[in-house]
Parts: sequence; structure tokens; C-alpha cells
Amino acid sequence: MTTVAITLPRQEPAAATGDSVSYRRLYALLFAVGFALRFAMVLWRQSYHFPPGWIFENLSIATNLATGHGFSSPFSIETGPTAWIAPAYPFFLATVFKIFGLYSPVSMAVIFAIQCVMAGATGIAIHALAKRTLGAGIGWWAAWIWTLSPFFFRWPTTWIWDFTASALLMAVLLILTLDVAETGSRELWLALGALWGLAALTNPALLSVLPFTMAYAAYVNRRAGRKWLRRLSLASVLFAAIIAPWLIRNDMVFGHFVFLRSNYWFEFHLGNYHFSNGMGFSGKHPTKNAIQMAKYISLGEQGYIQWAKNDALQFVREYPGEFLDLTIHRVWWFWDGTPLNYESGGWWRPWQFWPLSCVGWLGLLFTLTRRPRGWMLLAATLFIYPVPYYLSYCSSKYRHAIEPELLLLSVYFAYVVWGEIRPTIQRVIGSRKASASDHQAEIPA
Repeated sequence: MTTVAITLPRQEPAAATGDSVSYRRLYALLFAVGFALRFAMVLWRQSYHFPPGWIFENLSIATNLATGHGFSSPFSIETGPTAWIAPAYPFFLATVFKIFGLYSPVSMAVIFAIQCVMAGATGIAIHALAKRTLGAGIGWWAAWIWTLSPFFFRWPTTWIWDFTASALLMAVLLILTLDVAETGSRELWLALGALWGLAALTNPALLSVLPFTMAYAAYVNRRAGRKWLRRLSLASVLFAAIIAPWLIRNDMVFGHFVFLRSNYWFEFHLGNYHFSNGMGFSGKHPTKNAIQMAKYISLGEQGYIQWAKNDALQFVREYPGEFLDLTIHRVWWFWDGTPLNYESGGWWRPWQFWPLSCVGWLGLLFTLTRRPRGWMLLAATLFIYPVPYYLSYCSSKYRHAIEPELLLLSVYFAYVVWGEIRPTIQRVIGSRKASASDHQAEIPA
């Protein structure tokens, strides 16, 4: 059996943070094309004409903030203070509403435009991450696929939520972690702590990866003989300082500790009950069920969440086998697109959704065997981030936060496979050319 040597693309040193002029121009082009294509879709679909029936929790809270009623009432009726979701995105939306008007076409266009800006910037982040890990060439392929493929246009152009921001934040957090590991500078450590603070206030689900990024940066710095403990401590203190005001607010408002957002046990309850399909039945949501809304109002938000927690945990205790079966299925469903059969919108079908998961995991397998720089971070992203959704319920939108990494690993898989088969193809072509030349030489003049 012939062994084919694979030459991995050269990794750029993380310390070389200043891009060349040509890189900056390519980044500008990448961003401009990504933004323009997505915002053109917003204009074509007229997403800026926002139907009132589409006002979900973050928009309801933003409306109350913009009209002077505080961070409250996530379900479009007055129900009092809330911590149902994290604060960053509702405050961002409220700021736009205050400047450009409540649900005006201009406000909605500005919000979608900012989401398209974040999606365009994610293309740059994909290349920057690849340059530090799997190779700049792989990064360009992945970045341009992200930029040009309508597959990645859905969330920034149709949904007002933190999905697009989460994808950008995750990629930048991995980039910054790699740079901290490379240089160990105090400034980068502090930047990492600050960015994790912003991520926590935007989408707390990202925090599942935080321990692995900090541990990776600390481990690499310790192995290199650099000072790391004090700088890790400073980054941790800064992270805590950024999220502390929101935690203090929650404690003052609700009279007990509430960490960032309060509704995880409600989401857990939606996906875990006797004879559940494990998909998160919307008929049990207060916005879809008058009985549940009345219970939410009578118990108050924290009482309602405590009731949902107790009910769900009772199900787990009484039917552990059913809960295990649901969890195992959700591990598969998160990646294969089965929830799309229960979702409205019709953007994808499962057969269009699962290939990215499949090829991305195959790329991760090659990453685990070849161990390029940062392989542990890429592995943690795919292994750890989805765990809360495995336990509660999964939806196609939850995968978007790690789709940049999935795409990068998919291109890496294609690169490795091509490297394996290319020598064989070249030998076959060369052999055929040689045979043809010999045949021509044997033909009499």
C-alpha cells in the first residue's frame, strides 16, 4: 500500500497580526460582497416591513426599553420585570428604536443592515481563524463560500435575534484565544476577558466553551515558560466586572441570584415531558397557550420557571429511560436537520442541512489525527457547545453559532481528501499520456 504524504498548508504565525496591504484589500472585498449580497436580500424580501405578529421576546423587551418601561414583559403584554433573555441584544434593538422610530421601516432596515455587517465580518473572521490554524488557503475557500452561498444568508436577513452576532463572537473568541496563546500579552488577555463578557451578555450559551479557551491559552503560555496566572486572573476579573452589573440588577429585582438569563429550565421543560417528541413543543409556550400565559402571570416569571423546572425534573426522575432516549435522539437531530420538519419558513430541507454537519465532523476527525495548531479549540466548539441543546431541545437556528467552524473544517476535509487522491489521479493521467505517446510512436509513418 502506497503512503501518500500530505503537506498541510503553511500556518501563519499568530504574532504577525498586521495584515499586508493586499490582505486588507481582499478583506475589504470579502466584507463588501458579503454585506451587499445579504442586504440586497433584505431589500428584495422587504424584510424591513416587519409584521407585528413576529414580535418575539427580544423585540418585546426592546419595545419596553425604548418606551421607558425598563427591561420587562417578554411576551408583548405587561407582565413586569424579566430576565428571560440576556440583555445585550434587546438594549441594541432599543437603541435603534429610540433613534429611528419604533418598528419603522428605517429602524428595521438599520437592524438588518447591522446584522449583515456582522455576517460580512464573519467571513473575515473565518479566514483569520484558518490563517492561525488550518492554513490561509483553506481560509480563503471557506471565507468565500460563507460570503457567496445563500445557505448562510437566512439568519442575518430574516430573523432579528443574536444568531448572527453569536457566530461572529465565537469565531473572534477563538482567534483571540490563539493570539493570547501565541504571545501571552496582558493586553490580549484583557481583551479576551472583555470579549467573553460581551459574549455572555449576548448569548450565554457560548459560555460552555469559555473554560476551554482560557485553559488552552493558560496551558500554551505555561508550556512556553511565560507568565500566565496573574494575567488569567486579570482577564477573569474583567469578565466578572462586565457581567456583574446585570447580575446585581437581577438580584435586586427578583430577590435572589439569576445568572444572565433565567429561562433555561423553561426551555428544558419544553423538550422533556412524558410522550414528548423532544423538539420543544411550542404549544406549551405562554405565547401560544392561554393557560400557560395565565400561569406565567399568576406565578410571576421566577415562580413560573421554578414550576417548569420542578415539572421537568420530575419527568426525568419518573421516566429516566424516556429522557435518555430523547437526549440520544437530540444529539443526532441537532446535526441532521430533523427539527426542520417541525419549523415554519421552508428555507431548507433536512437533506440540505445535514451535509455541512457531516463533512464538518469528518474534517474534525482529520484535525484530531493531524493536530494542527488550535485543534483542541475546534474540537471543544463542536463537542461542547451543543450539549445544553442535547439536554433541552434542538432547532436549526442553534447550529449557526458554530457554522463558521463547521465550514472551515469541511473545507479542510476536502483539502485533505484532494491531497490523498491527487497523486493517484496525476499518475493515471501521466500513464495514459505515456501510453498514447507509445501508441503514436508505433504507428508507421
